[in-house]
Amino acid sequence: MRTLLLVPAIAAAALAGPRIGGRVGYYSGNDPRTEDGGSSPFFGGQIALPLMEMVSLELSAGYASTETDILLSDYLLDYIEQEEGVRVDPDSLLDYLENEWGWTGGGAEFARNYTATFHDLDLAATLKVGIPIGNLPFRPYVGGGGGAHIMVSDADLLIEYVEQQTGEGSPLEVYDKIHPSVHGVVGADFRPPALPVSLFAEYRYARVLGEEAGAGDIGSIYTGVNLGF
Repeated sequence: MRTLLLVPAIAAAALAGPRIGGRVGYYSGNDPRTEDGGSSPFFGGQIALPLMEMVSLELSAGYASTETDILLSDYLLDYIEQEEGVRVDPDSLLDYLENEWGWTGGGAEFARNYTATFHDLDLAATLKVGIPIGNLPFRPYVGGGGGAHIMVSDADLLIEYVEQQTGEGSPLEVYDKIHPSVHGVVGADFRPPALPVSLFAEYRYARVLGEEAGAGDIGSIYTGVNLGF
């Protein structure tokens, strides 16, 4: 009997077809190199695949980018701790670089500010379940899922300067890693009757998994639109 009751709901979802759209919002995370907030506007897109009348699977992608200023000394100290597992006292930084990296430039440049650019490409799959509130075009929902964050933190001029001072001895490179993540969402959508469009607003909390730099909490709040019945 329960199986028979599910058939109309699944059939209705299949007839509805996928909905495709875009989103814009605000992203709050952390740059793994500078350890500063990677908060910035972001944009993305999604495709929603209806599974049942109140259940859908959403596949989405979002992109955020921001720039922060950081002292050369702070960047190097963070890099050595994160990538080489060595905590260096700031007063001993020059000695460490000379002994381990073949540094030839002295320490005068350590107080110079450089710009680091942080990028995060977020790929996610989210199962969403609507909360019935009667015959209204407005519908709240909750959901959860998993995905991956492709993170890149780069400081071109800083890396170029370090390479000039160390030749082939510098291990410094762009932070470029893929982190698995899990997330939960809460939101609401508005579907005007008889129109192939819906609007939504949503908050997502994501946890980037792992123990290395780049792992941690990411919060996003955004609005978007979907096209399709």
